[in-house]
Amino acid sequence: MSDHEKTGGLATNRRRFLQLTGAAGLGLAVPFNLANVRLAHAAGGQLRVRVGSDISILDPALIFQIENQTVAGHVYNGLVKYDQATNAIVPDLAKEWEVSEDGKTYTFHLHEGINFHKGYGALKASDVKFSFDRVRAEATGSRYKGQFASIENVAAPDDKTVVITLKGANSGFLHKVCAFNQGWIVSEKAVTEKGEGYKLDPIGTGPFVFDSWTAGSSVRMVANPDYFEGAPKVDEVVLRIIKDETASAIALENGEIDIAFAIQQPEVIDRLKAANGVTMLSREANNTVNLVLNTTIKPMDDVRVRRAIIHALNRKGLIDGFFKGTKAEAYSVLTPTFQEYTENVPKYDYDPDKARALLKEAGAEGFEFEIVTVALNPYDKFPVPMADDLNAVGIKTSIRVLERGAYVQARASGKVKSCITAVVGPPDPDSPLVTLFSTASFPPGLNTSQYGEVDDLLQAASAEQDLETRKGLYEKIAQKTMEDVPVVPIFADRLFMAHSDKVQGLVQNSLFTVNTYSVSLTG
Repeated sequence: MSDHEKTGGLATNRRRFLQLTGAAGLGLAVPFNLANVRLAHAAGGQLRVRVGSDISILDPALIFQIENQTVAGHVYNGLVKYDQATNAIVPDLAKEWEVSEDGKTYTFHLHEGINFHKGYGALKASDVKFSFDRVRAEATGSRYKGQFASIENVAAPDDKTVVITLKGANSGFLHKVCAFNQGWIVSEKAVTEKGEGYKLDPIGTGPFVFDSWTAGSSVRMVANPDYFEGAPKVDEVVLRIIKDETASAIALENGEIDIAFAIQQPEVIDRLKAANGVTMLSREANNTVNLVLNTTIKPMDDVRVRRAIIHALNRKGLIDGFFKGTKAEAYSVLTPTFQEYTENVPKYDYDPDKARALLKEAGAEGFEFEIVTVALNPYDKFPVPMADDLNAVGIKTSIRVLERGAYVQARASGKVKSCITAVVGPPDPDSPLVTLFSTASFPPGLNTSQYGEVDDLLQAASAEQDLETRKGLYEKIAQKTMEDVPVVPIFADRLFMAHSDKVQGLVQNSLFTVNTYSVSLTG
């Protein structure tokens, strides 16, 4: 593996040509039949995975929340993808690619013989162009439009070649076309024919085929026997929606589910660590959980007020008391999983007196503040102690808890005073930083703070090819955003997932999703 591959596109030698690495170009163009799939894989068994919330939208242009992303990760592919264990970028639909000497043109060559699910035909380069152009189009209203801001043009000169021209060199561009969110490839024919119905009837090329959704109960996916990297080892995957974490722990202990995904409660983590026949996996996540402050709403347009808020919050106390040390302190919105991570930033101790003094200086004593959060554990629980901290310094704080869909709409409106958010994404700093701080992500994008003071630095960092210079630019971004505090980092997340001893081959990724393609069942 070259240095360029290891660093996600940072080599000074811009041209590369990757050969196929274990991705076999298999699969004949045969009509898809779910019944045939079930017969063909009857020996694989049913894998049951607990998720904590229902699904809503499975269209990559609009997708949000880890449950939807977990389904999509089974159904779709990208041009490239992350190795689950190492986060290295490896081939996916593209068997190889080239980068021009000036770093502005990426040419991807697709595998032969890849078919969309349910008879929607062979994958063509025009499907890739359609997928990316659709995210970029204003009319689509995609939350990920800003992630493709560096693209000048997408072309499909023939059925197996995709040429992407950038406005300028972008050292992290491969992360943008990885199999996650905007990088997932849809069928142009399916999207066109299904219209609004596509949101819950996704058609991809992935190892599993979306079969059915029972609202509030479960999602069923069946194995794709023609998957170009080889058929999955299990017959089908059922995502069971169990909101209560203690109930999910009991279900795992009783053999009613095989994997308990996205465990958050410390007492449930401790219980499952001690359970017989259960293995607990744990890994640092790529994301922090943050309180986003809308800088367009008074008095939060005053940096002294935003600094008062961060001084008022006992974030260390929250980690120790509420999460029992299962989370870590966050010094910016990046976690130590990023090679560009730094702690050389302005820091804000818990200091209620300083918070009161800043509020008095800004003439903002007693202002009314609202924390908007999602009705999902623990996001609907820990804002309570945060509100107590803010009320203690005279900020009249209320909490509004919204169901997922309403929360996403409220956040995207750009009109909420604040929101709790975790920007879950790839291990490249450009993605979360563009999401949170770029003007390209203003509502309907996810820059809810509407802060736009680091656009030049973001552009310079993404274009920089030298690793040390790039790290320096991202350090400046971290310092500037922590000086201005449009976003308060609350804690660095950590992933916990438990499985029974029947489960073999499960690899925990850092994207906050679960992918079961490598999993088999024993016994």
